[in-house]
Amino acid sequence: MPLSEQAADTTTSIKTLLDQFRLKEVLNEDISSKTVWLLGTVGNTDLVPGVNAAVVTLERLAFDTQSISNHGLPGSDASLLGSLALGSEEQNDVYSWAAGYINSRKFGPDIRVSLIYPATQKHIAKHRRQHRRWITETPGLYSLVTKPFIDAQPASRIQWVYNILSKKVEADRIVYEDPDPENGFIILPDLKWDASNAASMYLVAIVHRQGLKSLRDLTDSHLPLLKNIRNKANVAAEKYGVPRDKLRLYIHYQPSYYHLHVHITNVDLEGRGIAADRAHLLDTVISNIEDIAPDYYQKVTLAYALGSDTELWQHWTAHLDSHSTTEPTPEVN
Repeated sequence: MPLSEQAADTTTSIKTLLDQFRLKEVLNEDISSKTVWLLGTVGNTDLVPGVNAAVVTLERLAFDTQSISNHGLPGSDASLLGSLALGSEEQNDVYSWAAGYINSRKFGPDIRVSLIYPATQKHIAKHRRQHRRWITETPGLYSLVTKPFIDAQPASRIQWVYNILSKKVEADRIVYEDPDPENGFIILPDLKWDASNAASMYLVAIVHRQGLKSLRDLTDSHLPLLKNIRNKANVAAEKYGVPRDKLRLYIHYQPSYYHLHVHITNVDLEGRGIAADRAHLLDTVISNIEDIAPDYYQKVTLAYALGSDTELWQHWTAHLDSHSTTEPTPEVN
C-alpha cells in the first residue's frame, strides 16, 4: 500500500527525509517479525500530525537463499559464513552460539525501511501499541454504528487507491490486471513484502469496481468478481514461483481501508493479518454466499477485535455513551 494517504512532497527522497528524522517515541515492536515502529518529526520541531509527523517502520528481512547459494562454498571468504563478524561466543557440549552481524553486501539488503510522511493521527494510532477490544457486530449494530462511520470517511483517504487503479502511480509494480470495470482488478506486491523472497510472498488484489467498501457489501451479484480473483491469483503468484496450492486468499474485516481488496499470501507466511478475528478466507466467503444465502453478509453477526485508539472503536464508545439500544451491546474485553 502507499506510503501516505496524503500528498507529501514526492520529489524528496526517503533518504533525505530519514536524514532529517528526529525520534519522539517508539510506537511499537513485534519480536516475531523483528519489526519496530518509530514516531518522530521531519525537522527539529514540535510534532504536528498531518504536517511534520512521520512514522518509520524498520523490519529485518528474511535471508535470500538464492543469493547465499550463489556466493561460494560454506567457510570460504565469499560465503555467508565467511562474512560473519561474531562477538562473544558460548558453548555447552555440542552446542555453540554467538551474536554478530553479516559484514557483506553480497547477500542483499537485510533491513527494510518504510516511511509515512506526513503521518496523520490515524496513522500514528494505527501503529502505536494499544489494547484490543472485542466487538460482536450484529446486522442491526452494523447499520446503526459501523456503516455510518464507514460512509462518513472522506474520499481523500482512498485517493491513493484510485491513483493505483488509474496507473498514476505504482504502475510498474502491477503484476496482473483484468481491466473489466465490474469484475476486474489489479494485483501488485504489498509494501510489507520485499518482492523477492517467495516464502514470504504477499500480494494484494484491488478491485476496479467502486462502491464496494467491505465484506458487508458482498452479495451473490459479486460472485463473478470474487471467483475471478480466486481463479487468476495464481497467474500473478507464479511469477514469483509460488504455485496455486501454496496460496492463501482472504479479506479483512475490519479492513485498513474501505475499498474492497483481497490479500494473497504464501500459505507458509505466518503473521497477525491471518488471525481469526480479522481474516475471512475467500473460499469460505464465496461458499457462504453461494451455498447458504445470497445476502449472507447482510444477515450474519461478525465478531472482530479493534485497537482501543482506533477511530472506529472511539466511534463505538461514543455511540454507547450517548444512545440506548435494544440491540445486544458489543462484548468488550
